[in-house]
Amino acid sequence: MKSGMFHLMLALAVVLPSTCVRANAADEAKVDESQAVELFQAIDEGLVEVKLTPKNSLSSSLTVTNKTDKAIVVDMPTAFAGVPVLAQPGGFGGFGGMGAMGGMGAMGGRGGRGGAMGGFGGGMFGEEGGRGGMLGGGRNNGNGGSGGNQSIGGGMGGRGGMMGGGMGGRRGGGMMSIPAKQSRKESVRTVCLEHGKKEPRASVAYTIVPIDSYTDNKTTQVLCSMLGNEEIDQNAVQAAVWNSENGLSFDELAAKTKQEGGNNPVTSYFKANELESAAGLLEQAQDRAQVIEEVEKAQEDLQNYPAEKTDDTLENLTEEILK
Repeated sequence: MKSGMFHLMLALAVVLPSTCVRANAADEAKVDESQAVELFQAIDEGLVEVKLTPKNSLSSSLTVTNKTDKAIVVDMPTAFAGVPVLAQPGGFGGFGGMGAMGGMGAMGGRGGRGGAMGGFGGGMFGEEGGRGGMLGGGRNNGNGGSGGNQSIGGGMGGRGGMMGGGMGGRRGGGMMSIPAKQSRKESVRTVCLEHGKKEPRASVAYTIVPIDSYTDNKTTQVLCSMLGNEEIDQNAVQAAVWNSENGLSFDELAAKTKQEGGNNPVTSYFKANELESAAGLLEQAQDRAQVIEEVEKAQEDLQNYPAEKTDDTLENLTEEILK
């Protein structure tokens, strides 16, 4: 690859604000990132088996089992969705090939999302959350029908990775090193992607899927990737996701109530400061989603440039493509 093209791709990559926390030196010494295989690719190739077990809409466990006879390094996605297995009578389609710039291309081959059950999404390697059940009959944005358990979504940004905040949540969530024939189990933070449906529970089988095979909404995708950052308020992310993905207004979110236990008083679902934080997170996610769309468009444009154009100066070519 010409050096101009390489630097251009690097320049386009760093315009995405990172939501990941770099792994410490001890963690980095345990993995060889050059040998890493992307999680969903590893699933497709039969290298690993993944089990997602939700406790509720806000907390799940993720177990990744190495099925091979040698150690493997798995590149975790920045974001994911969790859907009940019975929510896929038509199945989610096959996963498309990775695009340039570290797998930022859109995932292809989406299948049907219909069925009786919904799904959920969450944040990986963050602190576990806990909250009362989902209340009220909200909108579900067409993902899964009117009944059953929620879909969930979240991010895996707590262990590093070069990039965070999007590109369909494909890469950049951190590296997981798994010895041969062994498993790694981690807690993941999640949020509900389908307001008004039943809470996820361990007795309902869930499967993990790429976030961009669940929703085309890039703002929702970015919000889920942001959840992987332990410093992000989980309730605020939930409010922002219900606004972005399910169309609940902030007035509706402010009026939402909950009752934790039959003898306890009815209280507001979100505190005022959580809704204020949610508005800020939503604005950040929308800005990052716009950058993602620009970079994806630039990726497409790069394919149309003749080879000699890659020798142009970095500044001129970047400005021309992102114009």
